[in-house]
Amino acid sequence: MSGVRWLALPLLSIALGAQATPAPLPALLDAMAQRLTLADGVARSKHDSGKPVLDDARERQVLQEVAQAAPAAAVSPATAQTFFAAQMEANKLVQYGLLQAWRRHERPLPASTTDLTTLRTQLNELQARLLGGLAATGELRAAADCPAQLDRALAAHLAAARPDDLHRLALVRALGDFCALPR
Repeated sequence: MSGVRWLALPLLSIALGAQATPAPLPALLDAMAQRLTLADGVARSKHDSGKPVLDDARERQVLQEVAQAAPAAAVSPATAQTFFAAQMEANKLVQYGLLQAWRRHERPLPASTTDLTTLRTQLNELQARLLGGLAATGELRAAADCPAQLDRALAAHLAAARPDDLHRLALVRALGDFCALPR
């Protein structure tokens, strides 16, 4: 019995340590969903200001920023730009969907508006988490079973988070060709 104890404690420590660190794909999905949640505020701000959803200058700026930040996160600039372009497309999907629902009175307009500058600051803060998540999932994206792992992680995320149909579709769009992204 005493011969087994020396093995039990290290194994328990390893098991507990593995549980303490979140798996990279669920953590990335959470950050992506948080980014999509901010799209609600962006849509409200654009509703109030009358600004269009499409902002080519802002999109170019974001893509330049992620290309510059990507190497420090161990991600290729091209991979980062492709991934973030998908994030922006998903964000616009939410904005267009909400603006249409508000125009048709299918959804109530949120009571308060958040300043677009504040929302963009929050989006910029999420950028580092998303780049880190992209780096942490490099091996997964190269794995033959990436689509199956992605499907399982997405199903678990959706079951836990229970987003509405618009945000569910947007998260699927945000994943784009995730498994085809190079490391």
